[in-house]
Amino acid sequence: MDKDSSYEYGECLDLIHNIATKYLNTHAIILCGDLNGTILQTRNNKHDQLLKEFIQELNFTADKDKSDRQTFFHHSGQSSSQIDYIFSTKENLIKKYTIWNNSSSNVSAHVPVSVTTNIIIPTGVNKANKEIHTVHKLQWDQTDLPLYIESVQNEISKLQLTQKPANSIQNITKALLTVSNKTVPTKPIKLKGPKWKASPRVKKHLKNCKQLYSKWKFEGKQPDHPFRKQLKAEKKNLRSQQRKEHAEDRLNLYQQIMDNPSTDLFYKLINRNRSKPRTNSTGIDIEGELEFNPTIQRKAFLKYYEDLSIPKESKFDNSYLELCQIRQRLVEEVLYNQQTNIEPYKEDDISKAIDNLNTGKSPDEYGLCAEHLKLAKETVTPTLTNIFNNILIIRAVPTEFKSGILTPVLKKEKNQCLVSSYRGITVTPVISKLHELCILGKLSITPNTDLQFGFTEGLCLLIASLIISECKCERKNNSIWLLLMSNLPLM
Repeated sequence: MDKDSSYEYGECLDLIHNIATKYLNTHAIILCGDLNGTILQTRNNKHDQLLKEFIQELNFTADKDKSDRQTFFHHSGQSSSQIDYIFSTKENLIKKYTIWNNSSSNVSAHVPVSVTTNIIIPTGVNKANKEIHTVHKLQWDQTDLPLYIESVQNEISKLQLTQKPANSIQNITKALLTVSNKTVPTKPIKLKGPKWKASPRVKKHLKNCKQLYSKWKFEGKQPDHPFRKQLKAEKKNLRSQQRKEHAEDRLNLYQQIMDNPSTDLFYKLINRNRSKPRTNSTGIDIEGELEFNPTIQRKAFLKYYEDLSIPKESKFDNSYLELCQIRQRLVEEVLYNQQTNIEPYKEDDISKAIDNLNTGKSPDEYGLCAEHLKLAKETVTPTLTNIFNNILIIRAVPTEFKSGILTPVLKKEKNQCLVSSYRGITVTPVISKLHELCILGKLSITPNTDLQFGFTEGLCLLIASLIISECKCERKNNSIWLLLMSNLPLM
């Protein structure tokens, strides 16, 4: 054993220790391989001491059989040891630990070591992953605008609008989707893979690999055929060229930072150093067990967000809740019995609201986005005006406005295996957003006093704090009474 081998061995354990420490709180870690050291008490050299300290510090366990069988046999037959292990951070993770017998067909100095885990991954998950659905993005900037408007006019003219806003919303949504599918060009979205452009040299190697593979396939894919050897050599050249160009790209970035330092280059370097491959587990912790089935995961998120939105009796003042419900019923009765005429929407209100919709956003659950309405604003405005006025008449919000696509987004530095670590982001229907903008345009909140700062455009609450501080200074040692006015209960 070399004198410096223990130092190098310690460095290797330190690297593994850093990786394990990073994911110890969020993952169940399995460490396996030839560890070049033993945990048996019968041997205790420098490697063994370092390994035992490493295992003890990270609380690794090896549920191996009690026979302490050897896993390494020197070819000279003069020595043997147990240096091949499979460790885990959870005691109940490994169901069965097996050290295999040596056999005549095994030409290695090591014997296999295997484990059976308690992790169960449903077979349906793999099938679902293989079903690749191509996702397309609408190219609105390449749309033939006159053709799109003409097609929308034709579809709108066929609509049979009813007094029920829900049916009318479904009909106009279907019409707009039919037109966009026929007239708007699309392109597939590449969801996976690095954003890396191949250089001319790499393209040349790729082309040679494809040609050699075609020739080898034509010859029947014989293992010892010369085309196979040429293909193997060409793939090696391809990988070598890719690694070389990646290295040159890194050196060029460093040289740019040295020659012309700038904030952009500095943060580019930081982001590159912080970047890491995707190691996130797809398992979600449900009642103490990792679940990989997407259907069960969706149900877990559904239950979690439903519990967040529905009041729990134990967390609320029931008497106060009942009082609020009584007030709500009284307000509803007054409004329904009121004989005042509601000012209907005008086409100009709908047109201005359409202009305020944000473009370039994700489509809603029905497939609509703001561009569907903006590109044919003059055509769809009369129909939408009619639908929104019917909503005012019946005084009921359509069911289509009450749903959306909820996407769990992992919070910063949170455990990705827990449903509580995800924030729900909801994409609401486009026509629902349009209706909200129309209502917002009718609201005019004018303060009755110059000292009102809440819900007042252009005013900051810090100014209100400044006024209170100045009043307190003016009063000096005298007491001051502060009255806060709000239409909401103070929490």
